[in-house]
Amino acid sequence: MAQIDAELTFRPFGEKDFEPLAELVGRTWLDDFPAHAQAAAGRIELAHYLAPATWSLVAERGGKIMGAVLLVERGRENPDAQAWSSLEERLVAEAEKDPELAEAVRVEMDGVREEAELEREYMSTDAPGTDATIKLLIVSPDAKGLGIGGRLFSAAAEHLRERGARGYHLLTDDACDVGFYEHKGLARAMRRRSGAYWPGVDPAADEFCVYVYERDL
Repeated sequence: MAQIDAELTFRPFGEKDFEPLAELVGRTWLDDFPAHAQAAAGRIELAHYLAPATWSLVAERGGKIMGAVLLVERGRENPDAQAWSSLEERLVAEAEKDPELAEAVRVEMDGVREEAELEREYMSTDAPGTDATIKLLIVSPDAKGLGIGGRLFSAAAEHLRERGARGYHLLTDDACDVGFYEHKGLARAMRRRSGAYWPGVDPAADEFCVYVYERDL
């Protein structure tokens, strides 16, 4: 384990990380779609998350992205927000030309939009957790057992403490292991039954929910 830890590095996100991280996003959350559709949706979703992000951390080992976390801090802005938003718009327009890509993008971004609606409701409460959002936390399946998710999560929380944030929150759903967040001290603040399509879920028979989890600092 000591050797593995020595090879693992943590650093801020850079533009060269966009393609490998987008591929990881698509592969993780759209495995029902072919690789090219995963990649298209992953690029769009990542650009969407990067636009408001004010802090980032990437885990790398052997030149390969092992995971990443993105934060959005209330009252701060990303100077590159417009560039990422413009990229998202261009990628969406390109994907719309191919029905298979368009379907993958629709499936993924419908869930993102639904979570955003729940988040807007939560933000209106002005609870301590509204000070910051963990916008993205992702770990490669190749990094299983290395503790990378916990280290990324802890680094984000420590950054927020240093910035004087009252708390933070995140959006998640029944496809994720919410037990990880509860283990990290977060509590469920809001719950809503999803009306979006989620791969592998029968909306007529299955109750699939989206959540806000929060923690005070």
